[in-house]
Amino acid sequence: MKYSTKSFVYARWLFACIAVLLFLSYADVYAYKGDAFITPDSWNRHITSNGVRSSINGISFGDTGLLKMGYTTRIKLRFSDETDYPIYQYARVRLSGVQVGEGEFILNLNMRGAYDNAPSIGDRVYHRFYDGLYASRNYNEYTRSINNEDGDLRIYQGNMEFKNVIPITDISLGRIYLAQIDGYKVDGANIKVTPSEYFNINVYYGLPVSYYSNLDTQVVGTNMEIPIESSGTRLKFAYSYFIQNNDSSLNTHVARARLDQTLSFEPLDATIYAEGDLIGRAFVYEAGFDSDIHASKTNISLYVNGQATVNNNPINNYVSLYEGLLGTSEYVMGGGKITQGIIDKLLIGVGYEGRYNFKDYYGDRDYHRVFGNIDLVGLIHRNNYLSLIVDYYNVPETRYQNGTSRVVGGFRMTQVFSEKVEAWMGVNVQNFQYRNSPVRMNGMINNFDFINQRWNDENTTLAYIGAVYKPVDWCALQLEYVFEYADLFKNADLQPDVHTVEMWANFLF
Repeated sequence: MKYSTKSFVYARWLFACIAVLLFLSYADVYAYKGDAFITPDSWNRHITSNGVRSSINGISFGDTGLLKMGYTTRIKLRFSDETDYPIYQYARVRLSGVQVGEGEFILNLNMRGAYDNAPSIGDRVYHRFYDGLYASRNYNEYTRSINNEDGDLRIYQGNMEFKNVIPITDISLGRIYLAQIDGYKVDGANIKVTPSEYFNINVYYGLPVSYYSNLDTQVVGTNMEIPIESSGTRLKFAYSYFIQNNDSSLNTHVARARLDQTLSFEPLDATIYAEGDLIGRAFVYEAGFDSDIHASKTNISLYVNGQATVNNNPINNYVSLYEGLLGTSEYVMGGGKITQGIIDKLLIGVGYEGRYNFKDYYGDRDYHRVFGNIDLVGLIHRNNYLSLIVDYYNVPETRYQNGTSRVVGGFRMTQVFSEKVEAWMGVNVQNFQYRNSPVRMNGMINNFDFINQRWNDENTTLAYIGAVYKPVDWCALQLEYVFEYADLFKNADLQPDVHTVEMWANFLF
């Protein structure tokens, strides 16, 4: 087993912190409210800042509707061999509550404009590794036609909804998310009919939306849902047919079925789900279980998923990108985690995750991973939230890549100073961050000989610190610094490290 110097530093730091913190005095803060583990809103900003506030009262016009508006300016300053400064502008408008007969009219608009000077580093453009702007601007003919050389425009959502204007019927027109089991984004129409509280059905047609490829595709489909609230049961079924306009061999069927079951009885609350998807000729499955045991502050979760059959035939480009299918892949993976609250201020968790490929090492490799965390609340300071993380993983050797076994560690911490100010910081080591992303790896996959795969060490270390300030209810200002050290880039003589300062100004009315 190989351990890097960095790994030992993380481990020593981690155990030293644990030893010190356990001797600190208690403050009037509790990790639990009843049996639920409580963390502040900014806890989910660690690693990837969301930056956009979503809850605001809006401007009421009485019976004529409720208007919510949002505007965000986001600036990223990257420092490395060259300086890069992408600038993002987000605009969001939602008008709801407009009465039309016995129903309601809703208008949604969510869009983003971006500018990026896209500097080259040597003879390589590193945007292909860091974000989707490079792929969006260079590989999609439609976005190339409406964007200039350095700009990029995206419309995330732009639609009208007519809810119950026609009895028992909801109609959505425009750029919409299919909110049922599929979750695709399409330019088109969706009609939902709810004849009973125990049954509803959707029918939709449109053009799938992708920011990273020129699709030339149509899709037609249906979703059906059978909710049985009294028993905690929910059944969902979906079918979609993707039509490739210029190549009928890429026409693809996607069929899904899903069961969600909630269980609630003393001393247990639990949810169970199982889903099977037929995508082209590939069968993809997933099942999971999550439970809370009352009074004991114990949570147990388990999952398994995989691809059970080989997909030898080509499938539609949108389906392949959206579903993450990688050709002739046949695998199973799964894991579980148990968390235990020891006292009101302490939570301990341990888990396992593993993957086994039956045929080919395609995309992800086989691996075993054991991980754990210790969460401490209120021990350093009032309203302080600290999670200490240990991660061991083992990846076997393939004909292209060396095997590796490693222990890494990290932490994340949030401090709530007041209702208006929160700050957070942490160190995180991510495995396979770039290898898993078809956007970030664009330019590497098709140049296999360009990089000696056996040299690649697939860890990315992120260290970050940030804060948010809410001077008034309708404004949130955020600042964050991130240091990224990617072993993959260093070993391939690409970008060894990156410093990023990111600023958000969010305004919601």
